[in-house]
Amino acid sequence: MLREEPDEIADRAAAVGRERLDRTRADILITAVIGGVEVSLGALAAATVLGAMLTAVPSAGLFGGLAVGGIVFPTGFLFVILGRSELFTENFLIPVVTVVRRESTLRQLGELWAISWAGNIAGCAAMAALLSVPEAVGKPVTLGLTTYTDYKLGVSPVGTFASAILAGITMTILTWLVVATGHIAGKVVVIVAAGYLLFAANLAHAIVGSAIIFAGWHDTGRPLTDVVRWLALSTAGNLIGGVAFVTAFRVAQAREKERSKP
Repeated sequence: MLREEPDEIADRAAAVGRERLDRTRADILITAVIGGVEVSLGALAAATVLGAMLTAVPSAGLFGGLAVGGIVFPTGFLFVILGRSELFTENFLIPVVTVVRRESTLRQLGELWAISWAGNIAGCAAMAALLSVPEAVGKPVTLGLTTYTDYKLGVSPVGTFASAILAGITMTILTWLVVATGHIAGKVVVIVAAGYLLFAANLAHAIVGSAIIFAGWHDTGRPLTDVVRWLALSTAGNLIGGVAFVTAFRVAQAREKERSKP
């Protein structure tokens, strides 16, 4: 399942990156909206478990509920990755490798990031609007959404930013491993592992967090500026964590592997 060397994985990533960057803006937007909807379904599943835990076992607290909810959260990532839709955080490795190799431009990369982020946010907002309809979901689900949101919006800016860097690292490692793993079973394993870590550890993923925060914010009594601040910090932290802490080193590793070949 893992027979390729880092430079060979980077070659494949660059090829996939060219395909992603050469799409029309409409294609990117539509694919990203679908991704926002699909990851919201995983977030809904996790919030359902979280709310049930807080109702049935109050002593478990938020993080006890997250540890259990993390088991079902990867459902959304499976929908996104296996269904070929798109998350903003998936684009911190594959298209970046293409640009580093000068096979595409920085402008194309910037447009991909901006459009995929906007599409994901739009998909999350649409799902949140549905979840906010009275009696659309049960009270335990609403409790899970609100408890998660209230905690997230109460974290300090520094804490949110550091958590977002960790989330960016996690997601970009996931992207690398999905490219590196040829067998579908292997892909599922790494998707579930990364998804569990991301949710159970309560890391600040801009899109995953938005899927829940947009739905739970109106019941927290917090100002909208808290949501905007969280989204800005998590987006910036995800980007830095993915590109600077993972992609830069993987590109360097691939280049060194190429140099060392006879």
